[in-house]
Amino acid sequence: MAATQPMTVGNPTFLVDRLGLDCGPLQFVRELNQNALEAIDKRRASGWADDGMVIWDVDWTLAENYGIYKLQVSDNGSGMTGPQIEMYINSLSSSGSEQGFAKNFGVGAKISAGKENPHGLVYKSWVNDSGVLATFWRDPVVGYGLKQYEVNGVFGHYAPIKSDVKCNPIDEFGTSVTLMGSSDDENTYWKAGLKQKWLIQYLNSRYFVLPDDVTVKVRDFSQANPENWPTRQDTKMGTGGSQMRTIEGMKHYLEKYCDSKGSMPLENATAHWYLMPEDLNVAGGIWDDKSHVAALFQSELYDVKRVREARAELISFGIIYGQNRVVIYIEPNTSKLNVVANTARSSLLVVNGDTSVSLPWADWAAEFRNNLPEEIRSMMDQILSRADTGNYADEVKRRLREIRDLLRMTRYRRTSSGKDNASGELPGGTSRTTDDTRGSRSNTGTKPNTGGAKADLYAAFLAEDGDNAEEVKSRDNTPEVKWVSSADGTRAQGFIEDKAAKYVSEQNLILANGDFRGFQRLMEVLGAEYPHADPSTVKQTVQAWTTLQLIESVIGIQSLQGSPEWSSSEDIQKALSEEALTTAVMARYASLSQMKRQLGSRVGRADQGLTTAVDSE
Repeated sequence: MAATQPMTVGNPTFLVDRLGLDCGPLQFVRELNQNALEAIDKRRASGWADDGMVIWDVDWTLAENYGIYKLQVSDNGSGMTGPQIEMYINSLSSSGSEQGFAKNFGVGAKISAGKENPHGLVYKSWVNDSGVLATFWRDPVVGYGLKQYEVNGVFGHYAPIKSDVKCNPIDEFGTSVTLMGSSDDENTYWKAGLKQKWLIQYLNSRYFVLPDDVTVKVRDFSQANPENWPTRQDTKMGTGGSQMRTIEGMKHYLEKYCDSKGSMPLENATAHWYLMPEDLNVAGGIWDDKSHVAALFQSELYDVKRVREARAELISFGIIYGQNRVVIYIEPNTSKLNVVANTARSSLLVVNGDTSVSLPWADWAAEFRNNLPEEIRSMMDQILSRADTGNYADEVKRRLREIRDLLRMTRYRRTSSGKDNASGELPGGTSRTTDDTRGSRSNTGTKPNTGGAKADLYAAFLAEDGDNAEEVKSRDNTPEVKWVSSADGTRAQGFIEDKAAKYVSEQNLILANGDFRGFQRLMEVLGAEYPHADPSTVKQTVQAWTTLQLIESVIGIQSLQGSPEWSSSEDIQKALSEEALTTAVMARYASLSQMKRQLGSRVGRADQGLTTAVDSE
């Protein structure tokens, strides 16, 4: 048998830097915290039964002696010897824990933390009360690797250290990692642009739950400005000092504050939902108290969608109103889906054989939408009851009937009995049909004709020399229009902000933004021209005509779908985007004339109010 030379990494520094680009800016926190939890698990496997602890703190040795603040994470787990540090820290895809696609990759901390800390990750670790120090850093010449130390004339990549430099919670076992950043004087505990409690919020929001037998704590400074931070660890919070906060995880906070919650079984997952109070106002900013959607896997949250992404996702889940009150976590069933995390541990993938695909969010959304929890449905009904929905639906339907034929692009089905002639192809069609004998026997008694063209293939255009065809009657695809506004709670702040509308294809639904300044301006102009008209009448007039415009636009684009030039779903999505729908309603001349005509028929001439006022004097 011929021996194979194992592959090596020719440029590990480039690889670390490149993979680091795929990591989120705070991904290193998850990786270092997870390494600490796994070290505690490893120690427990040896029979240790005390409480595990992970402490995120300032490296007080550096703070007290030099006045600089470096972030440090410490644990009372299994610890590492010098040779183990060389093996686990200085090698890619190596780990002290069990490795696997659904387990530990052995690359996370080095990739996510190494790139942001070229000055070094300083490891201090103890096993049986024997400690060593090692620094993983980016050498300006060599690249990433372990810094060399000299001890009594002997050179090596780790050095012994005394027990008096231990920090809480390390006993005879444990590890601390200090993040040195890009220079000696860089503050790695806090950076400009981060919230004061960024670390607390990230850890609480990253984990759904933490192990019952492990406590994770983070130091919280009373002052936001690092210039006012103490240099002594024992300075109390109330005197410009600090305190330790326990990380609880999202389950703790959501269950503590929610109005209602539940779990819905899906075909290959479980949906955990939380309905939060309308007036939720939690001080502190230590957890993710805004509506969001995420995947739950091995007690962690992945693929988190917040703000605009969350609103769009929640709408697909059937949350038309009150998106700012709903949190949904989808937990894949790993017995039905082979789920793994990507290398950066930022998102999840489903492995099918040798390939991987994204999570089936659309399928999960449809299942949830079709079985909407009663508590969420009641919440939306309550919001809708406060909204002014208008009374112009019949009027819009009447006008749509008048232009229905203009909105529908006629299609033809080839058939030998057809009275029209048509040609051209739609996706799945053929250019010619000469026989329509599918499923019947010929006079010769041969088998049915199963080859050639089929009667259900479609043509696009009438043509004198085309195939025999008949017109296909299209089903009614009129989208529903719902008006939303921040004033009545039907539109969350930031959702379709300063856009006319959003089309939700899964539900054939148009959400029209009543707060859009283009609509508000129309009401101002009409209100000024018809001062005697009731404002609600002006509003209904604007909304009725705008509703018609939006429906026309959507149906018109839908009618183009399927032709060779409109076969791309991406093109259809662009044509039905928020920006495209906004463009459609900004054509004003014709619509304004119609609005004036309608208002005039209801309340009289535009100058009637002024004339009456003059005559009465």
